[in-house]
Amino acid sequence: MVRRLPWLVLAGLLGVLAGLALRPREGPVAGRAPAGRLPTAPSFILDTLDGGKLDLAQLRGKPVVLNFWASWCAPCRSEMPVLVRSWQHHGQAVHFVGVNVLDDPDEARRFVRELRIPFPSVHDPNGDTLRWFRVLGLPTTVFVSRQGGMAGVHAGPFLGPEGERALERAVREVLAR
Repeated sequence: MVRRLPWLVLAGLLGVLAGLALRPREGPVAGRAPAGRLPTAPSFILDTLDGGKLDLAQLRGKPVVLNFWASWCAPCRSEMPVLVRSWQHHGQAVHFVGVNVLDDPDEARRFVRELRIPFPSVHDPNGDTLRWFRVLGLPTTVFVSRQGGMAGVHAGPFLGPEGERALERAVREVLAR
């Protein structure tokens, strides 16, 4: 029992740290950047699930809502209708882009069809974009200003009426920058 104690303490500590790192952050846009100069969002050019290419840098001029998701992620499936409704409301003023990570492309395409996702989704098979944006868990939504700066991050799903209000506030904030 005495030999197991250090391992149990270590396992408990790791569990607490993982829980703190992966829990949804407070507020609609966690890590909100100050109103001045924003750190530049990492750029990428990735294949879209429908066979094209998407260059994040070419979306400058309008804010971008990047939603990191996977077909095997139940909270991603649950939040997607909220994102689709936001796209329907703001789609002319804001680019919405799904970033499908660490997923089978056929399963991802099936997910897009089933949920009738109208905005483009890119495929990040190795999780490189996930790491560049320092995303720790799925789903995570990153807000990019019209100039390409990192305007905020929301870790966790946007769910229900509260989630819709939080997403609406976050989109309005990025539009105001």
